[in-house]
Amino acid sequence: MPVLFMHNTDECRLSRNICGHGECENSLNGHICHCHPGYHLNPLRNICEDDNECESEPCGHGRGYCINVEGSYKCHCRQGYKHMVQHGRLKCVDVNECARPDICGLGGHCVNLPGSYKCECQSGFKSKSHRHPACEDINECLNPDTCPNEQCENTPGSYECVPCLPGHEAQGGICYDINECQKPGICPNGRCENLPGTYRCLCNEGFLPSADSKGCSDINECEDSRLCAYGRCINTEGSFQCQCYPGYQRTQEGSHCEDINECERPSNCQRGHCINSMGSYHCECPKGFTLVGGRRCQDIDECTTDRSLCQPFGVCENRPGSYVCVCNHGYVLSEDKHSCEVVMDEKKECYLNLDDTVFCDSVLATNVTKQECCCSIGVGWGDHCEIYPCPVSHSAEFHSLCPNGQGLYFEEGLQYSLPVYHDIDECALFAEEICKKGRCENTLPGYECYCQQGFYYDSNLLECIDLNECQDPANCKNGHCVDTPGSYYCICSPPWTLATDRNSCVTPEEQADVNECQDPSYCKNGRCENTPGSFHCFCDPPFTFSAAQKQLDRTAAHKDVCFLQVDEGLICSEPRNGMVTYSECCCHYGRGWGPECNTCPQRHSGQCPYSHRDEDSDECSCANGRCVRSYLGTMCECNSGFRLDHSRTRCIDIDECGEPGVRLSPCKNARCVNTAGSYKCYCKHGFVPTRRPNICIRRRSR
Repeated sequence: MPVLFMHNTDECRLSRNICGHGECENSLNGHICHCHPGYHLNPLRNICEDDNECESEPCGHGRGYCINVEGSYKCHCRQGYKHMVQHGRLKCVDVNECARPDICGLGGHCVNLPGSYKCECQSGFKSKSHRHPACEDINECLNPDTCPNEQCENTPGSYECVPCLPGHEAQGGICYDINECQKPGICPNGRCENLPGTYRCLCNEGFLPSADSKGCSDINECEDSRLCAYGRCINTEGSFQCQCYPGYQRTQEGSHCEDINECERPSNCQRGHCINSMGSYHCECPKGFTLVGGRRCQDIDECTTDRSLCQPFGVCENRPGSYVCVCNHGYVLSEDKHSCEVVMDEKKECYLNLDDTVFCDSVLATNVTKQECCCSIGVGWGDHCEIYPCPVSHSAEFHSLCPNGQGLYFEEGLQYSLPVYHDIDECALFAEEICKKGRCENTLPGYECYCQQGFYYDSNLLECIDLNECQDPANCKNGHCVDTPGSYYCICSPPWTLATDRNSCVTPEEQADVNECQDPSYCKNGRCENTPGSFHCFCDPPFTFSAAQKQLDRTAAHKDVCFLQVDEGLICSEPRNGMVTYSECCCHYGRGWGPECNTCPQRHSGQCPYSHRDEDSDECSCANGRCVRSYLGTMCECNSGFRLDHSRTRCIDIDECGEPGVRLSPCKNARCVNTAGSYKCYCKHGFVPTRRPNICIRRRSR
């Protein structure tokens, strides 16, 4: 019953949670607390407190355990029990496991127990295990005494004894097949194969099985007339034999006779051609041999038979089946090698390579004799890519063509009619091909190729290759090395400057007090003027400045690198692509020139008075070239394909097709036609251009 408190104030409004888990109701004397389900009123504190429902064991004694929660409780049911609400109260009730079908299996009866169950098995059945109480059939046939002389067959809850099939016998209630093949003497002339309840004979080759397959009888193979061709058939127990006629032998399988190939024995036809026939053979000798005894071919000595062979320009040497001529000096073998012919001075092309892909492009020279080609460095000689390989060194053909060895050829001398030997001048014959960009020197025998300074000779490419000095770490210390054809130069970055040795970079302090003009090798044939950290050369025409040699030269103007900027420390920077002359650099766009960073004069200093417009005026005429004026003088720089005349003020066309001193035509297998500043090659009849310019090869027929 709620307790009444008399109070004049509205206590429920003053504190909304005054009752806790309950509803507050004001009264005349105070307030009344109506508790929620699961809670009761504490009369001393006048607040609703939680009921401990677990004190009355609502889940059921022994069926589960109760857990009290705010306003309620929970049941954790034990195994074999489940939750259920009865009369509004949560309880744990027993689970009827027997309601599940076949829980005890075949032959079992389920009995429900509180929180569990048990299985009662019928006769002939047993429980599987303690953890699995279901019933299973008892296999009585596992006991060998159940059916000692018959086959045991298990049935649900029982068993049956069944007699064994024919050919089987029982052991411990199981029928096993009787292996008749273990009996001695079974299946003579054959092999016994056991079968379920019986057996059969698999007869050996040459025997046939009986009607019941329990025996084997011999086959008379000789009744087949197709056997033992070229022989006689003899029947044997389970087989047959062939007695072959002479000249025949049994085949590998022995069913026939085959011809004996007497030609497989080398002794039957020595050094001849053996021809086999059915049951026999005969021997044919090649040309130059005769048959002796029907089995051996003997060489015919043609030199003894005919004393006139190889006369009058050589002697005969017998060879197996033939002969060859060893020719006198000045004579060569004919194509059939059976006579000697006078050496003809026929001239053709000489080739350096016989590789199918490049030999047509590897012409060393044209219009040379076979001796000049093959006795020197050539490997092939012929016309229009129809090449005859040169004879192999130390061979008879090589000795006949080059009797005094490599690098020498001979000709008949007038004095005493003796052969005179001459050195082959490879440089005169092949200089353009074997010593490109170098100077060829003839030696006895052979040749040497000398390259300019800064180049080395590549014996594979047969040309002088630029040596990259920048790969040497000793060059251009503290600076950047730039390789040039045949030389190099150094570029220094601030604050470094080029040292007087032009091969390293030094600080301005190290360079400041150096007077380069004290070195007599500087500015030869000119006037040297020292500058802070460098020097400058002044030249009088017709001399021009050569930065590579630090002196003046009367040859064509030297070209070197041109720099677009020179800073206050006289350090050149921003090199322009390409090599130009000093005058072209300083009179047009440059501020410094050459690896020494030679500073250019001021544009309006009077030392370089001509502008771009002046170069195109009538004061300087330089057709097919460009006019270059500076305080160094006035001259023409010619375009490609032109050269300066003797006055060095006019450019004239270079006739590449008829250039004096050039032995080889620039066009191979083609007609050369000169053009202004260049030339063209027109292939001869029957030739087509190749991937290499100015070279034609013979058109191949399809």
